[in-house]
Formats: sequence, structure tokens, C-alpha cells
Amino acid sequence: MTLDVRRRWPVGLTLGLLTAVTAAPSLYNRFVYDDVPAIVENTLVHSLSAAPAIWTSGYWPIGLLYRPLTIQLFNLEWVLGGERSRVFHGVSILLAILTTLLVWRLASRLLPPLGAGIAAALFAVHPVHVEAIANIVGQSELLAAIFAVLAVERYLVWRKQGAIGLGRRLILAGFTLLAIFSKETGYAVPLLIGIAELCRFRPPRRAVLPVFFLQFAAVAVALLIRLGVLGSVAGEVPSASVAGLGIGARAVGMLAIVPEWARLLFWPVHLQGEYGPPALSLIQSALGYRLLGAAILIGGLALLAWSLRRNTAVAAGLLWMVVAILPVANLLAPTGIILAERTMFLPSVGAVLVVAGLLDSLLVRAPLRTRRLVAAVGILLLTAAAVRSATRATVWRTQSIFFARLVEDAPRTYRAHYVASLFYYGEKRYPEAEREARAALALYQRDAHVHEQLGQVLRTIGRCGEAIPVLAEGVRLSPQETTARSRLIECLLATGDTAAARTAAAAAVRAGLNEFAATVRRLGPAPQPR
Repeated sequence: MTLDVRRRWPVGLTLGLLTAVTAAPSLYNRFVYDDVPAIVENTLVHSLSAAPAIWTSGYWPIGLLYRPLTIQLFNLEWVLGGERSRVFHGVSILLAILTTLLVWRLASRLLPPLGAGIAAALFAVHPVHVEAIANIVGQSELLAAIFAVLAVERYLVWRKQGAIGLGRRLILAGFTLLAIFSKETGYAVPLLIGIAELCRFRPPRRAVLPVFFLQFAAVAVALLIRLGVLGSVAGEVPSASVAGLGIGARAVGMLAIVPEWARLLFWPVHLQGEYGPPALSLIQSALGYRLLGAAILIGGLALLAWSLRRNTAVAAGLLWMVVAILPVANLLAPTGIILAERTMFLPSVGAVLVVAGLLDSLLVRAPLRTRRLVAAVGILLLTAAAVRSATRATVWRTQSIFFARLVEDAPRTYRAHYVASLFYYGEKRYPEAEREARAALALYQRDAHVHEQLGQVLRTIGRCGEAIPVLAEGVRLSPQETTARSRLIECLLATGDTAAARTAAAAAVRAGLNEFAATVRRLGPAPQPR
């Protein structure tokens, strides 16, 4: 045992340092983008006395997300460092190091030492991880991945030792609960454990049924707690680009997203903070993208069939990617995103297992010269990936830098312009806010929030005449949206059109929005014709 530790600790130290050096630039980032509402403006984070309320509250003030462990960690970090973002980023880097080391341990259960080291090194520098590490709210991804990888790694060890006793089954169930309370991707942990069982062990499997009974009991408990807190087991409010689509339409549409998943996991040269239409659309994507997505899936199935017989690490990695992506794939239910780089953090564990497993199979009988060539190319790629990750982390340095880069990196993604407009509006930079809102609307007209945002900017700068048709279209797209209606009525009154304001308020009441009844009363009855 002592000899094994002596051999392994230099590798672990190297992997930890590689992760730390790659992530180090994010230490100087401030609170950016979602960090602001989730941490800076979230009163639950600012006092230890709020801890009980954290576990009985949603992640956002509005929405159906429940991540109490993540908020609890933010709470402890705030108590430790207050508004010093460096404390939060330091914790993110430590969590990233821990995840890399756990991925190394997991890979060691599936691959020879060299292959395990390659998998962990790839994970340490993977550019798709930058968003999860450089943006503080990405700690939810880090925590969920830590508990997921730990659960699967421990399962492999304990399963190899024989029957898994009640105490260990409870520990595994506890890891699953902790992953779920970190982020909703934690619901995939029982399936990830199932992948380990399927790929690594042979039937009979009756002895492990109690493990999976407790796993799904943990999922049921988490769902009941979520239902009690949020009043629903559904996910967050669907994005405008997937709302109203049935499962068939979503499945066909998501074929166009498969090439982007593959690119981000295996060749993430270009990165951006927002993805969506029209650049990436479930409905309007060209047939070629869907065919390419279908071809990638068919190729993956063929590789899976081969690897199940010859290389269990590759098989486990392929299945891991599928299961880890499933919660955000808009198949089981529509989600608030089409794609986000932070959601690739857990799937990337499978990706590095696939790459390391394939290299192990290809090089096991290769001549020494070939091995040296592959090693040299591998070192160059690792260096390039580390540099890409380190430089990309600085995009989250400040709010201004982030939103400027956001629209530069994703010029044909309407949400990039929309959220940039929200930022500029909050900063009272109204010309930039109008410019980005108009850019968003030019790219995509189906999201009522974009109409609302442009209308609000125009209303604020005293151009209600221009705002009225924009806000009216927002109301038409989302009849139950109250904010756009309120601003529409305000603009109608500002332009002297009391009759139209009265009509708009009455229409709102007829639509069931009774908060507008007071406006109807205030404006009085419509004048009778003489």
C-alpha cells in the first residue's frame, strides 16, 4: 500500500497543479452575469441565520429550480469573504482540482495507469469547463460532478470487493442526494452507477438490486422535497425556442444540436456564453445539421457496440455522455436552454474516458516511434487546451468585458444581445441597451421578453410612441405576461390615449389578470356615444 501511494501522489500532485494553473486567471474575476442575482442580490446568501430558509426556497426568486446545497455553499463563502469575489473563485478552483483528482481515480478503475492519467489531464485543461469554473454560479456544476463521480468510483471499488453492505448503500444514496441538491443533473447518478455495473461486471446482478433500490429511493425523496418546496417536480420555465413543442418535434430538432455537443466535448476551439436561435435552432436548423447529428449518433452506436466487447472504458464513456446530457437535452421535458457550455462539465467525464480508452487500444501494440509521436502531439494539444482555457477565463473578469465579448462571440444568437441589453439598461447606458435590444429583435421575434425589453428602453428615454407597438406585440405573444401590459398602459397614458389604455386594462382583466382591475376603476368607464 505504501509503495502504491508513493507511485501515485506525484501524478495526483501534477494533475492538481495542472488544473490550478489552468484555472488560476479566474481568481481575479468579479461577480459576473448570473453571479449577481444568485449571490450579490440574494439575501439568503448574506447571513448564516438564513440557512434554514435556504433549504425551503428555490434557487431563483422566480422559477422551478432547487439547489439548496449550492446556495448553502455560497452562504458559507459570503460569511467567510463577504463581497470579495476572490474567495468564491478560490473555492471554485479548489472544487475543480478535487473534480480532476476524482476523475483520475474513476479512470484508474477503468483504464491502465497511463490511460487514467491521460483522461485526467484532458479533464484538467478542457476548455469547455471554463464557464463552470470562471463564473461562480458554475459551482453547482462542480458540486454535482464531484458527488456523481465519487458515487460511481466508490461503487466500482466496493462492487469489486463483493457484496455492498447497507452502510455503503446508504453512503451511495447520500452522494446521489447531495448531487441532486447541487444541481438537477444529479438525478442522473443512479443511471451512471448502472453504466458502471453494465460495463464492468457480468451477471448475475441480483446482489446489487438493493443498491439501486436505495438509489431510486433517494431520487424519490429528492422529488418529494422539491415538490414540497416548489410545488412542482417540473424543471425551469421553458425557453421561448422550445416552448410549445411536443417531444417528437423536440427530438427531431435536437438532432441539430448533436454536432455542437460533439464539437464542445472533443474540439472546443470556439466558445461563447449563450447559444440559441437563429444561429442554433430546433425549428429552423438546416436539414444538413440534423443529418449530421443523426450520423454522429449512428457512429456512436457503432462504437458502443464495438467497445462493449473490447474496451469497457470507451463503452462507459459513451454511455456516460448520453446519460449526463439527457437532463438538459429537451427530451424528457423542455428546459430553459438549448445548449450551455456549463452543462457539458459532467458529460466531459465521459468524453475524456472515450479519448483515453481509444488511445489505450490504439497504442497498446504500437511501435515505440508511434508512441513517441502521439505523446508529442498530445503534449502540444494539452498545452494548447490549457492556454485556451486560461485566456478564456478572463472573459468573466468584469460585467462590461463579459457582455461586450458575449455579443462578439455569439453575434447571431438573439439571447446574447437580449441579456446584454438588460445589463446596459441596468447601467443606464441607454443607447447601448437600445442597440442590443433591436439586434435581438431583428434576429428573433418569438420571445415576448425581447419586445418587453425594447419597449421598456424606449419608454424610459421618453419615446413611448415607438414603444407602444413593440409592447403590444409582446402582449400578443405572451398574454399572461403582466410587465409588458403595465408598460403598454403607461405608454398609452403618456401619449394621451386614455381610451386605448382603458381597453388594454380591461382586456387584461378578461384574460384573468385581476391586478389590472384597479387600473380599470381608476380610468373610469368608457364614455358613452352621444
